[in-house]
Amino acid sequence: MGDLLTTLPQEWKTWGLLIIFGLPLAIVFAGELLLYLEKRNSEFVAVVYNIRNILLPNLALYLILSKIMKLGMDSISLKIVATVFWLVLIHSSLKFVNTLMFSEVLPEHVQNKIPKLLVDFIRTFLVLLGAAIIASNVWDADLGRLLAALGVGSVVLGLALQDVLGGLFSGIALLSSKPFRVGDWILIGGDFSGKVTNIDWRAVTLENFSGDTIIVPNAEIAKDRVKNYSKPTPIHREEVGFDISFDDPPNKVKQVLLEVMNDTPEILKEPKPQVALISYDEFSIHYEARYFITDYGKSPNIYNDFISRVWYANKRYNITFPTRAHEVYNFDGQACAVKEKTHSEIQILLQESKVFPIPRNEMLELAKQCKFEEFGVGECLLHRGSLTERVYLILDGVAKEHIENKNGQTLHESRLKKGDLFGLASLVRKEPSLVTVCALSDIDVISIDINAMREVLKHNPEVAQLLENMAEGHEKKIEKNLFLKG
Repeated sequence: MGDLLTTLPQEWKTWGLLIIFGLPLAIVFAGELLLYLEKRNSEFVAVVYNIRNILLPNLALYLILSKIMKLGMDSISLKIVATVFWLVLIHSSLKFVNTLMFSEVLPEHVQNKIPKLLVDFIRTFLVLLGAAIIASNVWDADLGRLLAALGVGSVVLGLALQDVLGGLFSGIALLSSKPFRVGDWILIGGDFSGKVTNIDWRAVTLENFSGDTIIVPNAEIAKDRVKNYSKPTPIHREEVGFDISFDDPPNKVKQVLLEVMNDTPEILKEPKPQVALISYDEFSIHYEARYFITDYGKSPNIYNDFISRVWYANKRYNITFPTRAHEVYNFDGQACAVKEKTHSEIQILLQESKVFPIPRNEMLELAKQCKFEEFGVGECLLHRGSLTERVYLILDGVAKEHIENKNGQTLHESRLKKGDLFGLASLVRKEPSLVTVCALSDIDVISIDINAMREVLKHNPEVAQLLENMAEGHEKKIEKNLFLKG
């Protein structure tokens, strides 16, 4: 064996040893790597499988033909083997790019930021690079002459495909300038708006609020204006206009609208909401409420919630929306009058509740200090930590009292229904409320002025004791729930 090795040429020894020992080691290493990846259910299994079972054996065959058997590049057999090698290498590279960009290797938020157009360019580059190597190095093609021959044809082809190429170059411009990314909410011109779901070489795909898909060609985007609602930060300002009667003081209107915005979920406290008086029109004053949100995709729901709450708040504060100037009504006296509760009606409602066992004359005086109010679902009637000036009696509907910690975890929760009274902490103990109370449905309440209520308690100590016991029992119930929650 030693004599045989000494008689072989030095080049044979080098390449022979590389093939005999190097190839098995490479295959063993690739096999171990493949086993490791299979155990982890990796997306790269197919890439390593191609390298171990196809690329390495093909490389060994190429080395045997070219280095051991000394076949020249004019040999058809060697050209075929070299072509197969490069094709497998290109295929494995493309698989690697696909796996890297579209598997769980990269976090989802990183994948969303990688434009599909960029991935298409990488694929195209790898294919063209491999084709150039095969054509020039393997099959001895003159790339210079080939490009010159294609020059004239490319002019004709370019004219025929100018729209397609225009979209391609517009896509390149979008990729380089990055005016928006997948996941951004944008408005193109004044016609198309939606969330960007895909960017490729030809067009941008949007999904609008209705869930419909809109495909806008890149060439059209390059010619138009683009408004990005998600940049430079996700915080976006919304403006909502209202026409309010001249009879309502501007400061009062502004205060009510600010109160509603501050109580509407999803509307940010910082930056602070604002209300501006815009103009005095012919029959009304025009105001604009301005608030900030963090997710433009939720803007229709936030808008709906906000303007619904405005109606209930305006009714509670007797703020009116003016009617149209030339609208004609057939007034039918009491039947068309606004249905407001009279003092006598409120007195009857208080007596029927049996919450305050006091004489009729005192009940009537108390009723004069009460208001009938309506709240919409989701509105909060009482906030934890607030020292309220009124006590509330539920006439109709359901509310929820609850306590949440700083992390939003519910520590206490209970339902309030018809006949329940709340706000006693401020009345009996002159302390801030322990709970937040919000409407679970449209709810009607009687709100009672605390000062008027205290006058009643002075003359009716048994009622004061009754309310004291109610407040104490309520506090013990809350303390028990908080203790159980730990």
